[in-house]
Amino acid sequence: MVYLAVTLWGLGWGGAPTLLQTAVGDAGKDSADAAQAVLVTLWNAAMAGGGVVGGLLLDRFGSTSFPWSVLVLLVPVLLVVVAARTHGFPAERVSATS
Repeated sequence: MVYLAVTLWGLGWGGAPTLLQTAVGDAGKDSADAAQAVLVTLWNAAMAGGGVVGGLLLDRFGSTSFPWSVLVLLVPVLLVVVAARTHGFPAERVSATS
């Protein structure tokens, strides 16, 4: 089960930093360098915050709280992805590969 979880995690998140950097660079246009700096700062802050919140959840509620926490977090993540899709990954880039 651990090997399956690690494999799925790697497949799901392995390309995320590269895709996010591309989207931020494209969306930032002339300010792409500043946008990249903000992305790195927010990415590291999110990792640190996730570690703190995960530790608190584990300490207070045990490991059974993790699946429910992920389900709660999926809703705002899905909203952000849908809202940012056209700005970060414009449709004309997708059709250019055809």
